[in-house]
Amino acid sequence: MKDFVIKDFERFVEIADTISTPFKFVEATESDVGEEYQFVEARVWMRTAYISWKTDAKKEEVKEIISNLKRHGFSEAEIQETAFPIK
Repeated sequence: MKDFVIKDFERFVEIADTISTPFKFVEATESDVGEEYQFVEARVWMRTAYISWKTDAKKEEVKEIISNLKRHGFSEAEIQETAFPIK
């Protein structure tokens, strides 16, 4: 599966808005950068690929980022990779 990582947040949201799917997720986890930072990852699942955006942000900025994404149809979730059996 391909993961297209969009670097620009505004462009990511613009692209995500054109995709009609309930599979829009955002997750904030502890960052390796420092205690005052969190790693934020947003993903849109499109069956055969993901479109995603990732960043490390200060904890106070994370709330604003997540709030903005929620206004665009994203839900908070725990994003995990699972084994995909190939037959």
